[in-house]
Amino acid sequence: MGEQILKKKLTDLIKSNGIGILRLPSKVFQPYRILILKILYLHGEAEFRELKQDLRITDGNLASHLRALEEDGYIQVHKQIIDRKPRTTYVLAKEGFEVYEQFRKSIAEVIRDDLKK
Repeated sequence: MGEQILKKKLTDLIKSNGIGILRLPSKVFQPYRILILKILYLHGEAEFRELKQDLRITDGNLASHLRALEEDGYIQVHKQIIDRKPRTTYVLAKEGFEVYEQFRKSIAEVIRDDLKK
């Protein structure tokens, strides 16, 4: 009898609205990448040095996360020379905006489902 109750609850969980989270690309679920997408979503653009400082991450780690997001088409990179110094800024691409919107919606659904119980 206890096993039937457990199976029913698992079935209910699988049918919940939160299942949409499984359709998101796994690359997005890395904590630094989530934060990078969030920063760009909220602020429109950010410079490399700002991201490094705000996230408290090394140059190499930040560069690898930014490269992964760029390769998947989630962010765009803009490089300029200002006063003879390189300035690299990042903005969300359309795909990045869409994937972050879906991430927010999916996380909200998972949490909302959890709060109902």
